[in-house]
Amino acid sequence: MEFGIFSNGFRPHTTAAQTYEEDIQEIVLADKLGFKDAYISEHHGELPYIGKVDTIPAPEMMMCKTAALTKNIRMGAAVKLVHLHHPLDVAIQSAVIDHLLGGNRFIFGYGTGFPTPLFSEERGMNFKNRHARLKESLDFILKCWNEDEPFDWNGEHWKGKNVIALPKPLTKPQIPMATASQSEDMIKLSAERGYIQLSAFLEPTESVRKKGEKYARYALAAGKKSPKRNISVSRIIYLADSEQDAIDDLRASVAYETSVQNQRGFLKMLKNLYGLEVPNNETAIDSYVESGYYILGDSNTVTEKLKKFYDESGGFGTLLVVTGKDWATREKRANSMQLFMEQVAPKLRHLDPK
Repeated sequence: MEFGIFSNGFRPHTTAAQTYEEDIQEIVLADKLGFKDAYISEHHGELPYIGKVDTIPAPEMMMCKTAALTKNIRMGAAVKLVHLHHPLDVAIQSAVIDHLLGGNRFIFGYGTGFPTPLFSEERGMNFKNRHARLKESLDFILKCWNEDEPFDWNGEHWKGKNVIALPKPLTKPQIPMATASQSEDMIKLSAERGYIQLSAFLEPTESVRKKGEKYARYALAAGKKSPKRNISVSRIIYLADSEQDAIDDLRASVAYETSVQNQRGFLKMLKNLYGLEVPNNETAIDSYVESGYYILGDSNTVTEKLKKFYDESGGFGTLLVVTGKDWATREKRANSMQLFMEQVAPKLRHLDPK
């Protein structure tokens, strides 16, 4: 098993500059500790965020700064909302980032994101055909990366004439691709092409298992070997001296995030996914921990919970630890990450879904 972080930036409003600095320092620490990958959430502005939360709508810009402060860790968006942007611009931007990261450190993560019409409507686009736009975008982007001669594109959703996309990516034969899509067609496409499958931390164990089985079935049919090694699963994990200490560390910030997320319909989504009733107050974290949605405690407790999750989910190749939260203090968050890599990761590294 490999390990990474899922920088799901969601911190109480101060300034975006301060929030981004906290996110960057966690990625830098992850690189020093030996985490392989860092996925950065692309969060666009929404009404509940105004004056309450700082997020990053352009994770690629953060990657470029972080690249100069790290040595080995790979970085990608989780996920780039490619259906909102012209594919030519996405292709060029991604190729530039690939070069700035030095090759073999950029992952092209894509998807449709949180299912709200807002982001499409802000740009005068149709929300209902976002999946079709995304699929066509991928074909357009790949042609930009691989076609040396100018070309025209006359698709259903995107148009282009005399397209010249430069530079071409540095990473050969292709930039690694990753998707968090729940669409059957996109799971099939990503499996057949060998793209990384991402699972969000809010997905129940049963959902992770079923999606992983679909992915593996399509990949094996396409001749891919050991496909489950290509699955990356994120979970909220925090280590302290005890589970109660961890709960105490997180209680206030989790209550704050829950209050904001409630306005986005997030608690309704949790009820639909988990059958979980989460109170919109400071006892929210108790419900999260009891349900297994949050995995907290000392290293032995966290290790055993993760082993159980791994077995029940059907196995995967990379575990992503959620970061980007305003939990406790910077020092305690760093301590949790260090404890994970020193005391938990060694007991999980042998796991191989094959």
